[in-house]
Amino acid sequence: MQLGVRAIAGIVITLFVCFAGLQWVGPFEDDYWSVISDFIGSSHPLFLHLPIGLWFAVCALMLASIFVRDSVPRSIVYGLTVLTFVSALLTFSAGFILYLGGGYGRATIALHMYSSLAFLVSLATFLFFYSTANRPSFEWLSAGVTTAVLLIAGHAGGVITHGDPLDRAPWRIFAERANQEFKSVDAVASGRIFDSLVAPILEDKCMACHGVERAKGKLKMNTYAALLKGGSKGACLLPGDAAGSLMIQRINLPLDDTKRMPPADKEQLSLDEAAFLKWWVSAALPEEQSIESISFPSEQQAYVQSIMGDNPEAIQARAAKARSKDLLLKYADFQTRYPGLLVQSVVGEALFELNAVSLLGYDEASVRTALEPLVDSIIRIDWNRRQLDTAWAKLFSAAAIVEVLNLSDSSFSDEDLLLLLSTMPELKKVNLTGTEFSDEQVDSIRAHSNIETIVLTGTQLSEVGYQKLINHLPSADVISDYSM
Repeated sequence: MQLGVRAIAGIVITLFVCFAGLQWVGPFEDDYWSVISDFIGSSHPLFLHLPIGLWFAVCALMLASIFVRDSVPRSIVYGLTVLTFVSALLTFSAGFILYLGGGYGRATIALHMYSSLAFLVSLATFLFFYSTANRPSFEWLSAGVTTAVLLIAGHAGGVITHGDPLDRAPWRIFAERANQEFKSVDAVASGRIFDSLVAPILEDKCMACHGVERAKGKLKMNTYAALLKGGSKGACLLPGDAAGSLMIQRINLPLDDTKRMPPADKEQLSLDEAAFLKWWVSAALPEEQSIESISFPSEQQAYVQSIMGDNPEAIQARAAKARSKDLLLKYADFQTRYPGLLVQSVVGEALFELNAVSLLGYDEASVRTALEPLVDSIIRIDWNRRQLDTAWAKLFSAAAIVEVLNLSDSSFSDEDLLLLLSTMPELKKVNLTGTEFSDEQVDSIRAHSNIETIVLTGTQLSEVGYQKLINHLPSADVISDYSM
């Protein structure tokens, strides 16, 4: 038993050394060794379920021993734990070799790699306590820590393979759809050839393996600078030299060539896309080159028109849509921070309604800051039973398309009410029930000929003021204590 303890101690020390040394180990730069590492590391998914299943079997046996004392020999638990450690070591080794093959950035796999190594350390620690003394408290504590670390490592690995489960949450899906559509349309509106016409091809066909989170062969293709920098094989883009540019070489290889990009089992570039990329590289156009400054060859017109539209109106419509999608993206972010405060007036449209009832409990200054990008798309404000101070009035003065303003039972100054009414030309319905609205404020509504309904019951408005208001707004439905 003493020899076993020394062996376990040596294992733990070795693993801690590995912890310290991993930060200096990176993927192979040589393509030959990368291919070999990919092949060997492909056994990682085969091994990874073994330590998980074996460890939970150990936990099940330990739980069984609580209810039926001495029902499970300690030698069986110890033996299963040793098997768990061996299988975990194989799994970690295969995973690390897979990492050496490239394709996974350190930031992407750091949590999975280090938590997996921590699982090995915690397993060895559990073995130490289980084999040296019959002290249940230490055994259960180390078993709990080991289980927690395993769950973290397993979750981190699942995120790499299948993505974060929260990515499927409705609010994230909505935000991502809005973001993707906005990015593609906004690129068109930017007027740069790289952003508008080149980047969409790369994002659709190349970024899954050569993006920010995953960069096979150390090649990223998410920016113009990244193309020039290239990867382990050198520059991906040589402006003016299509034949020498790796990105053009690889897309022209036969489908059965292992170096073909995208690989044969992935979606391929269309003929128009491939031709446009080759022309763009040959033309040696800088990143800032604008669309308006170039007369595209007839061979490239089909692709350009498929992205840009064939007339200025189409481009303007796309830009307007980009504005809408940008707002929906900001709205989705706002909803995650302040749920219920702002709702869509029409599903799918960037038109919103604000309800101050949901403001309770939030820091109002923070809410105002978050609302600034969205305030000019608010069409209804319900601010009943709250004080409308100058800070809120200034924010709402930017809400130029508000059609419904509900200030019932709220308090406000004459200046703040005048500020709102003077900056909301589209107002159709106003509710000032239970406020201190008086004859002196009638003139502030005079300019609003679009108002269809105004409710003034329970205010300080006199009958003279009521008649004056009717004269100002002959087509409006003025509801007050004198109209009933």
